[in-house]
Amino acid sequence: MNDPRIDRIRAELGREGWDAIVLTNTHDVVYATGYSSIMEYWTLQEPICAAIVAKDPSIPVTLVMPEANIALLAVSADSGQPDRAEELRLTELLTFCRMARAPDPDAKPGPLHHKAMEIFGARVRGKTRPNLVEGITDALADHGLARGMVAFDDLRVWLWVQKDARFAGYAPIDGVDAMVRARSVKTPGEMAAVRRTGPKADAAIQFAASQLQAGLNWTDLTLSVAGFMAANGITPVDEGTMLFGGAYDGEFIPELFRTRYDRPFEPGQIVILETLGKTEGFWIDINRTAVIGKPTPEYQSLHDTVRDGYLRLLESLKPGFHTGELTQMGHDYMRSQGISAPEKLLVFAHGVGMMPVESPVPGPSMGTRGAAGFTLEQDMVVSVDCLFFGAKIGPCHMENVFIIHADGPEPLYETPLELMGPR
Repeated sequence: MNDPRIDRIRAELGREGWDAIVLTNTHDVVYATGYSSIMEYWTLQEPICAAIVAKDPSIPVTLVMPEANIALLAVSADSGQPDRAEELRLTELLTFCRMARAPDPDAKPGPLHHKAMEIFGARVRGKTRPNLVEGITDALADHGLARGMVAFDDLRVWLWVQKDARFAGYAPIDGVDAMVRARSVKTPGEMAAVRRTGPKADAAIQFAASQLQAGLNWTDLTLSVAGFMAANGITPVDEGTMLFGGAYDGEFIPELFRTRYDRPFEPGQIVILETLGKTEGFWIDINRTAVIGKPTPEYQSLHDTVRDGYLRLLESLKPGFHTGELTQMGHDYMRSQGISAPEKLLVFAHGVGMMPVESPVPGPSMGTRGAAGFTLEQDMVVSVDCLFFGAKIGPCHMENVFIIHADGPEPLYETPLELMGPR
């Protein structure tokens, strides 16, 4: 298969010395085959689909999926999103498959039925198996991979596979880090979709700022922004929009990312706005600072200093730069400007893609290892957070997402890095 995403996965397999990788996490199945079962977003207790990619390009990219869902491949193709699987292995999904196979004397085959049967006849191999694991083991064994070095992105699945006598005795190989590295550099098609997220992110953050006013309840603001995002094709994170800031019992607590605020906004309060959500399969992640009413000259000056430092840091975002240097560079700049507590500035970068945080470093990466940063590569999509938590004047946050080019970063968002809010 000649596909840049599959090529990147195969390159990672070669780098690790693996023969194949079995992908059951939803993001990885979508990345490898383009197929997404909506049921996997229900947070099921176990995966129901898998993608198998072998280092040897003569072995077909395989999608293991429920037989009852095969018509979804035809529906996706009609909507302009064909899958990239070269071979299909089918499994049961509870009792749906048996029900679907039961004869109905009144049924009249339509276009979808015919397209599904075409897919069945052209790409399906083997028999429908009782569960996902048996579909995986059959596919691996049939392609001579039962004795190979096979990695998994879900070690539960590997442990289940080991119960098959053909695979007994092999230690699990964790393939999660390799998949994140494969996704961290975007293909031209992915970058086109990523660029389309920019105007939606700008619209969401600007709508959030437009709703701010003294007397407004924080919960009402969150619900209003979430509704706007949903109406514009963005799925908000969790139940709202990950707005944070304001105050708790009248005191701003910068370490709280989800500040409870059940009293009306008051003039002079600082509000940190972040509209985090997903559209076209990719996450948006934009962050700005707002003030209810006119900011004090001191706070305006602080914000402008943080902004100017942020813009200076962004000049370094080129292939070969290590993002772990950003925080110290930020501290040095804040210190040169006479800012109190310059070490209260936090600057870090992370990948953005099918998940809001994709750090191409060995896991566990949500702790200090991820914060230590990574080396930028051409066509990476990264978010750079610049968060000042100083208490003397107040906090100040901003964040943008960038595509990394040889000559510097391409910002996805056009909303100015200025203080927002009602004046």
